[in-house]
Amino acid sequence: MADALMGSTETSASALANISSFAQVYLQQASKLMPTVTDYSALAVPGASSIKLPRSGGFSVGDKAENTSVDSQIITYSADTISLDQHRVAQFLLEDIADKQAMINVTQDAVMKASKDMAKDVDDKIIVELKLASASAPDHLIQYNDTVNEDIELVDILEARKLLSDQFIDPRECFVGIGTAQEKNMLAIDNFISAEKYGNNEAILNGEIGRVYGMRVIVHTGFGAQTCFWHQSAVGFAFQQGVRVQRDYELNQLAWRYSLDYLAGFEVLDGGKRNVMIDETA
Repeated sequence: MADALMGSTETSASALANISSFAQVYLQQASKLMPTVTDYSALAVPGASSIKLPRSGGFSVGDKAENTSVDSQIITYSADTISLDQHRVAQFLLEDIADKQAMINVTQDAVMKASKDMAKDVDDKIIVELKLASASAPDHLIQYNDTVNEDIELVDILEARKLLSDQFIDPRECFVGIGTAQEKNMLAIDNFISAEKYGNNEAILNGEIGRVYGMRVIVHTGFGAQTCFWHQSAVGFAFQQGVRVQRDYELNQLAWRYSLDYLAGFEVLDGGKRNVMIDETA
């Protein structure tokens, strides 16, 4: 009886599964902002096109007078909706000759780069929502105190901190997002504590450079000239399908087409009351 052999044909599915797992892990590691907002992926079940998150106000606490009945109160519910409408994709073609003659593992390198770009794409989607801070009642869109240079100053941070505190949010649980142009201004603020001075057991997020008044400061090019402040509950996202890696052979190209895609939704929550944005113009 002849021995049965397993070659690349028999193991290709396993190899692709390993690549998909690698892409998922790399996305998580490369993203700077996913850990700073709320993940509702568990609610993105098959068949759903959106996720509704109920929210309501609270009650007024009063006195009970003797021999006087107390009026009951009601709370009215509304919902924030995360639409699962972001189907994002990146593809590349790898010719056989290039794959055979390359000095590096081109497939792994290309998938790694595509995964990194997808992580930035996810971050950019989150930033779009973070910039949708409430424009009225309350107004969380404010202007830099330095209207000439638009440099962030301590007074800007204190104003954003106050607005978050007015919404009963603990600023110490919040994040600050700045672009590379504002990084040097943030480092110059006296109350800024560099991440290098954290204790040894302090977890440091990807992109985190330090803290100011207890708020973690994260640098990301997507913020541009604006500065954002937010609580983790300010934005919700959900993956109905995480990063998936597929491939198909194209005979006319003598090449493998690799495709990476994800299906997700992103939404600012609570009417933008849990985030603040500072811009050149309010």
